[in-house]
Amino acid sequence: PHTHLLSISSKGELAVLTNIRYLDSYGSFIGTLARVALGSTAPRDILEDVLQADWSPDGSELAIVRTVGRKELVEYPAGKVLCETPGFFSHLRISPRGDRIALLEHFRQGDDRGSVLVVDRSGRRTRLTDDYSSISGLAWSQGGDEIIFSASTAGTARILYSVDLAGHCHIALATAGRL
Repeated sequence: PHTHLLSISSKGELAVLTNIRYLDSYGSFIGTLARVALGSTAPRDILEDVLQADWSPDGSELAIVRTVGRKELVEYPAGKVLCETPGFFSHLRISPRGDRIALLEHFRQGDDRGSVLVVDRSGRRTRLTDDYSSISGLAWSQGGDEIIFSASTAGTARILYSVDLAGHCHIALATAGRL
């Protein structure tokens, strides 16, 4: 109870949030980051005030988003701060090569406006898109050369986009409904 799955490593280990607390209408939770072996029932607590985590491709390290004061920090590995925002980050994902993190940066708490951001292991930030009025969901392409995300330029009816690491963006899928 009160546990939320964040990521499953290539080694079969789970990164979970325990003692979760619901934060907002966008489905955000905060809690204690814990590790648990697949098939085990006893999570091992690591760090408090964590919102998100993702395993490196080899399953040895975690990238996380956590709160400190009024800021959200991205750490990779956990403990090494790469960047921060006074707003909030969402949909943290490590690249297939493990050399970058893609995530969405939202500039105000409680507002899903935002853009796609990539951060390398040295902390260099690259904003790949302009702001969208609503943005949610993010994944790396299998080759790690593109990021797929859903967003809207007006309102909240999101469509699927793809952006490469140079910032060239195109529509990947548009439907009559919301993606």
